[in-house]
Amino acid sequence: MNTVKKRILSGITPSGDGSLHIGNYLGAVRQFVELSKNNECFLFVADIHALTTIQRKDELRANIETLILNELALLGDLSNIIFFRQSDVPMHTELQTILNNITPLGLIKRAHAYKDKLEKGVEEEEVNMGLFSYPVLMAADILMYKPDLVPVGRDQKQHIEITRDIAERFNRTFKSKIFPLPEPYIPEEAAVIMGTDGKRKMSKSLGNFISIFEDEAVIKKQVMSTYTDPTRKHVTDPGHIEGNMVFNYLDFFTEKEEVMMYKEKYRQGKVADVEVKNYLFESLMKYFAPARMRYEELKNSPDSVKKIIQTGAERAREVAEKTINEVRATIGLTNKYSF
Repeated sequence: MNTVKKRILSGITPSGDGSLHIGNYLGAVRQFVELSKNNECFLFVADIHALTTIQRKDELRANIETLILNELALLGDLSNIIFFRQSDVPMHTELQTILNNITPLGLIKRAHAYKDKLEKGVEEEEVNMGLFSYPVLMAADILMYKPDLVPVGRDQKQHIEITRDIAERFNRTFKSKIFPLPEPYIPEEAAVIMGTDGKRKMSKSLGNFISIFEDEAVIKKQVMSTYTDPTRKHVTDPGHIEGNMVFNYLDFFTEKEEVMMYKEKYRQGKVADVEVKNYLFESLMKYFAPARMRYEELKNSPDSVKKIIQTGAERAREVAEKTINEVRATIGLTNKYSF
């Protein structure tokens, strides 16, 4: 029996240096690839959002280019994915401006991004309007495509709640049903991916990550620094699996039977930390080999990448133009002199 395709939308901001690590892959990309097999998916690079924190031209440009290559290499098959840049669809910012006019100030003041800045000691006068109105642009990003589901982490659930509040307020204000209320998609199995230090969420800013597209020597060094069992002094000492980040990662990237074998040997003190770390490194190289090959091919073919981006933007604009025309007509911007 054929299931009805749902429309899925997700965006990723080119923060940091734009590169993705295994935490990004496990926490977001992998789920999106799986969802795209049976659904219509929109995935965009949220380059306008990045302006809230990156205001150096060369840095922003490099971040965007790096993120595009990383995403395309990991996604592979784009048959059910419309991949585009936010800035190539100007209707996003037009809808944000319209939504600004029905969004209560108090709702945005409760947003995490704004509150976090203030709690970290940043003066209110130093918070730029882009960061303050970030949730409204995010609402415009989402509502533009009328998705059924929006994959997010638990820490981003508030953004979907704000989007729903804005959509409800718009529909009520203009007595319309233009915007269906999107649902957050938070898969139970998508737990927070801990970093190589075993203490905090994997993050480039914390330096506790494992790269995907860096040189093998860099990745090996990152793997070798991964937290294992601090109570284990000798190879022959029984080792603990719980909280051991090497085995946490192996569970995702290797065959279950092989991991079970290594876990048993580790518990019995029959395998060294360096051996299981080498096994993790080899497993990662094998798992990401197709993506690393695509990355090099795309990097050496900028025209091919540009064509993918252009095609995605054209398809996204078709949907966005239909929505924005509905909005204009609903609020009264469309009149007898419109063309």
